[in-house]
Amino acid sequence: MLNFQCIIEYDGTDFSGWGKQPGHRTVQNEIEKALCGILQVPVSIICAGRTDKGVHASGQSVSFKTDTKISPEKLLLRLNSLLPQDICVKSAKAVPENFDARKSAKYKTYTYLIFNSPLRSPLYEKRSWHIAKPLDIKKMAYAAQFLQEKRDYSFFDSYNSVFGYKIVDLKKVKITKKGSFIAITITGDRFLYKMVRKMVGEMVKIGINEQNIKELKASVLSKNRRKTTKPALSHGLYLTKVVY
Repeated sequence: MLNFQCIIEYDGTDFSGWGKQPGHRTVQNEIEKALCGILQVPVSIICAGRTDKGVHASGQSVSFKTDTKISPEKLLLRLNSLLPQDICVKSAKAVPENFDARKSAKYKTYTYLIFNSPLRSPLYEKRSWHIAKPLDIKKMAYAAQFLQEKRDYSFFDSYNSVFGYKIVDLKKVKITKKGSFIAITITGDRFLYKMVRKMVGEMVKIGINEQNIKELKASVLSKNRRKTTKPALSHGLYLTKVVY
């Protein structure tokens, strides 16, 4: 048995998320179907982080085991010849038997893209969150600095979350601006359900002066998730990197 790791890029616009769902088009379904076509046996893949409907990835990591003699180089070429245009395998390699794309991950990085302009952009309609009101980057950066911490983040957890353990180590929360685009980059050891999108929603509220940093601090430290804002739109979110 060989253990493979692949780095995947995909446009999540036309997918119902990562995980397999009967009657729905998902990223996992498409990749496993292509692998079965190559290897002639069913293959089950493990991903570093399951993305929701509409969420994109430039650095999703997956692993799978199979009894084959195919080389990683040939596997890469054949996979990309079978996959649809909105999925690409960027790299493939053999890894140790105990490697698991999810369990072996130390940190994951998500990037949220905002298009901040009075006019919308048809080109980025499904790849960013269009916010017409001016955003105060300095205030958002101050909020990001506060959130860059290891603590209980129950405030950003979703009502239907299956996670009982709420401690998250956020190594980096950074905001950068280039032209009309604002990128919020968040790196952590783990994430609660819809946590990144809720964090973005709170920072945007600060950026448009709907709340101040003191209110955010009090809410996070209170751990009362009933006060949290609704998640930012899914199509602005990207899984960009997984560190092992």
